[in-house]
Amino acid sequence: MSFAPNSQLKSDVAIYLRDRQHAARLFVDDQFKFLPKERFLFHVSFGINSAALTDKSLTQKHRNEINMLVKSTDLPGYTMSTEVLNQYNRPKIVQYRHKTNDVTIKFHDDNYSLINKLWQNYYTYYYADTASASTGKSFERNAMRNFNYVQGIYGYKGNAAPFFTHITIYQLARHEYVAYKLINPIVTSWLHNKVDYSSKDSNDFDMKINYEAVAYSTGTVDINPPPGFGVEHYDQTQSPLTSLASSQVGINTPAAQSSNLVTQQINSTQNVQSSTTTMSGLLGTNGQGVNGLQGTVFPGTVPNTTVTQATILTI
Repeated sequence: MSFAPNSQLKSDVAIYLRDRQHAARLFVDDQFKFLPKERFLFHVSFGINSAALTDKSLTQKHRNEINMLVKSTDLPGYTMSTEVLNQYNRPKIVQYRHKTNDVTIKFHDDNYSLINKLWQNYYTYYYADTASASTGKSFERNAMRNFNYVQGIYGYKGNAAPFFTHITIYQLARHEYVAYKLINPIVTSWLHNKVDYSSKDSNDFDMKINYEAVAYSTGTVDINPPPGFGVEHYDQTQSPLTSLASSQVGINTPAAQSSNLVTQQINSTQNVQSSTTTMSGLLGTNGQGVNGLQGTVFPGTVPNTTVTQATILTI
């Protein structure tokens, strides 16, 4: 706000509270066009190669549920490599490379162990160690005694077809989305985290991925896209803040009128309580009538002169 001398300020005793016009015009106008987005409005979709799975139910039955078990995720980022050159004693900044930053996706560790099964399928698809450790003698101490003693293979299996064809993060706002499609994602680390007798927190998994590129897109939120959004386990019940009776039995029926009346009474009561609490908090700070603007009077609270006298009951 620009500075103005106190002599330019004029008091109006008829106006006690005004909204912040600058914020209202910027963030509220045009259906909240420039309102900052909330972080919790997002959806993640995993493109999984069915041919890479040993458990086909992950895509045939639980594809949408995998999407819904994401707890949090990073959005993609980039790092540009630059160098300062000397051009006739003038510094010149040139860029010669850029790389994508790792994205960390945090999953809920669900009771059905769906995400654990997803990781096991990924791990066994690319690496042979866990399968070899479960069967045969591949990890016995004398497994390298001779060439025909080993019952399994070790390390990377060399599968060229990707397990994740893509991972797309949808950022949602005003029934619209911005999509970040991560191309050819590869897991760079996986953490099962830890269990702890002294903690009541829910367990989760951390998956860190890298990717080759990002494809951006925008659109209107629907069932598809984003894939799987609002399909399974979503509450489709109408809000009690709207008149369900009006839409089902007619707006002029006694049931509809009663429902509308109850809804209006509840909303009015909540609005009055909210306004009373807000105003008492605002006015309570000026109880002593002290302010920093000369010649301007701010409202103050009225001292409570009501006296309550206790009554002694004789039993």
